[in-house]
Amino acid sequence: MCQTDVSILMLSSMTENSYVLEAFARGADEYITKPFDLQILKARIEALLRRRINSTTSYVNKNSLILDDLEINFYRREVILNNRIIPLTALEFDLLHFLANNPNRVWDRAELIARIWNNDDYSGDDRKVDIHVGRIRKKIGDINGECIKTVWGRGYMFELSSSNAVKLAD
Repeated sequence: MCQTDVSILMLSSMTENSYVLEAFARGADEYITKPFDLQILKARIEALLRRRINSTTSYVNKNSLILDDLEINFYRREVILNNRIIPLTALEFDLLHFLANNPNRVWDRAELIARIWNNDDYSGDDRKVDIHVGRIRKKIGDINGECIKTVWGRGYMFELSSSNAVKLAD
């Protein structure tokens, strides 16, 4: 089965349960049979879009993440704070990008090294992650760890919640 972040709404004249179940088994998010009411169709499409906007999977393919005065532009590989471009090294940006694209999940240092440094069998000091996270926090004004949370004894997490007013942009 194909994994996608596209919402799939099936509109069909086939009303038998077997067709409906097959559509959902193949990845449909919604199934509507004819005849249908246009207002109901509109409401179901709006509900699908709302779920997409509120889910982290809809966030993954966005070009920018905006949190108050901080913008992370994934497409241009830029971080902008208070309308000023913040210079990040390629590694710092990759780490920030990875955490922001995988929010609300704790990543331990070994996982981050494997993903960012592409090194599954790293045997050195995994505290280098701490150094890079500290540099990123300092540069983006996240000294208190409001965006990049430290989960003591585990690792780091980029936290997206209603409290940090996320705005997604294409």
